[in-house]
Amino acid sequence: MFTTVIGSYPLRYDKLGQDALVQAVQDQLAAGIDLVSDGQTRYDMIGYAARFIEGYSYDPKSQIIGKIGKGNADILLTDLAYAKKLAPRVKGILVGPATLVLSSQIKGGYAGYRDEKVYLDTAAALLGMAQALEKQGAEWIQLDEPYLSVGAPLEIAKKAIESIALNLKAPVALHICGKIVPLIDWLLNLKGITLLSHGFKGEDNLSVLSYPGLIDSDKKLGLGCVDTKTMRVETVAEIAELIKTARQYFPAERLIIHPDCGLRPLDRPTAQAKLKNMVAAARQS
Repeated sequence: MFTTVIGSYPLRYDKLGQDALVQAVQDQLAAGIDLVSDGQTRYDMIGYAARFIEGYSYDPKSQIIGKIGKGNADILLTDLAYAKKLAPRVKGILVGPATLVLSSQIKGGYAGYRDEKVYLDTAAALLGMAQALEKQGAEWIQLDEPYLSVGAPLEIAKKAIESIALNLKAPVALHICGKIVPLIDWLLNLKGITLLSHGFKGEDNLSVLSYPGLIDSDKKLGLGCVDTKTMRVETVAEIAELIKTARQYFPAERLIIHPDCGLRPLDRPTAQAKLKNMVAAARQS
């Protein structure tokens, strides 16, 4: 079964330089991950966008200080190119527009968090960055939207997300951590999203697996099956049992196996062990 990661890895660029990226990719490959990330070792997910979009600033946290313009993807492209030298299949990852806006203090340019324009302008900047990643060979584009599970304005978020997804040629994954049961119908109505990616090990989302609307949809499901909030390493048998549960409802080709979320909260040996066991479980399922 196809395996990937959500993105982040517990190595820091400010301490190791380029070796952080190299070791992050090598660890994923050593575990047997099919579609790797660059490890997101430079910044947190907000920093990769807020530092490089006109109208945003990041000092020390994200702020919207004026009219939002273009995004600069140079750092993302540099790391993608380097990762592609090490691995045959790499995805590009960006924070989603709703999460980026809601993680930022609005100090200028917009009326507030109910101003649709701030989300659509942010989405336009992120689209430009995603298209640059796509052009350089990112196999998938992943949008991270954790704020959708904690009260983001959903109809505005839908317009913003779709304005990105529908204008990309690469398949688009939408990753939302947290409880997604109340969101499932909304998620199934999103246009342009190929993969819905969620946590099922450390999150209470198992009831979604048997939801008829999801079973009958054409969307793939990203099955988070190792908990990234605990240092306990799940056994191969434990992970395989969760995959077996999902296989009651979905054929193998509709499932992508990955951790619940990014691996940054863990230490490196724990991340390595979790990925190794996850891949072993996926291969026997």
